[in-house]
Amino acid sequence: MNIYNQPAGKIPVYIQLKNTILSEIKSGKYPEGTALPAVNVIADNAGVSIRTAYIAVQELIKDGVCFKRPKKGTFVGASANFIKHPVCAVWTQYNSDTPFEHPLSSVFYCGLLQGSAENNITPVLICDNPESVINRYKNSAEFDCKGVIVLDSDKFDETIELAKKFPEQKFFFINYVMKKLNDLPPNMFAIVNDNYHGAYKMAEYIIAHDCNDVVMLSVKLQVEDRTYHNRLKGALTAFNDYFVNINKEDIIHIERGNQVQNAFLAITKLLRSGRRPQAIFCVNDLIAEGACQALAAENVRNVMVTGYDCLFPNISKQWKFPTMQVAYSQMVMKAI
Repeated sequence: MNIYNQPAGKIPVYIQLKNTILSEIKSGKYPEGTALPAVNVIADNAGVSIRTAYIAVQELIKDGVCFKRPKKGTFVGASANFIKHPVCAVWTQYNSDTPFEHPLSSVFYCGLLQGSAENNITPVLICDNPESVINRYKNSAEFDCKGVIVLDSDKFDETIELAKKFPEQKFFFINYVMKKLNDLPPNMFAIVNDNYHGAYKMAEYIIAHDCNDVVMLSVKLQVEDRTYHNRLKGALTAFNDYFVNINKEDIIHIERGNQVQNAFLAITKLLRSGRRPQAIFCVNDLIAEGACQALAAENVRNVMVTGYDCLFPNISKQWKFPTMQVAYSQMVMKAI
């Protein structure tokens, strides 16, 4: 019995030995009902301590692969116990203790939990060192990793490299529209919202309310992230189609940071300059809230504000602005 000892800190030796024994059981070397070699024999054959061999065998018993007969030894159980359990890896910056600190992650997790339950698959969080975790599941005799779901925009390039290293593994990049989406490895898939057409419809809503003087409010993102760019593009196309003139100075880009405050300051500055638009198109609900706060503070009425994403339903209800709902949880469910 030979086992491959990976570097320390990767896969514990007893797990490697456990997987080796399980592979030999699956291969038919130890059919159902037959006895495994004694622990000291396993230890000698594998070149490990008796303690390590004992723990490996106990793990097989714990998993239901083997069972103990007093004074007779350890025997192989029913072959049905050897079916690998399906899991999906979820790569995100949020660990299992803090999944709901960010509102978008909260919605993602709701879809993850629902999709996992409906498809009888177990989600496993990867918070760091994804290559090591993927390798661990790749070499596992108990688990079958069906794919890796990536929830963070800043992991896009790393995901591409991982997809190239593990061509047999599927990777799903959720939500964010990146520049290189049309040049992905064959085993990497992007599941994104149709921001262009959603924004086009929102612009039509503004136009239908006879608003011809429009300001557009967006957020500066990293160069590769084209999510808000696509929303602006869709709305601009609609305004152009309906002959609503949008000049360069009508498009305001705020810093990402505190988006509510930054939007408030941008619209306050606009209003104090004497500008009174009929509508303010916002690429998300947070900056729509900031725009509404500025209008209220400056006592300016009859200006339509629109949001986008519906991540904060209470905000749109409080300020009574229309918003376009994005099916975030459904994206994750689709990946599963």
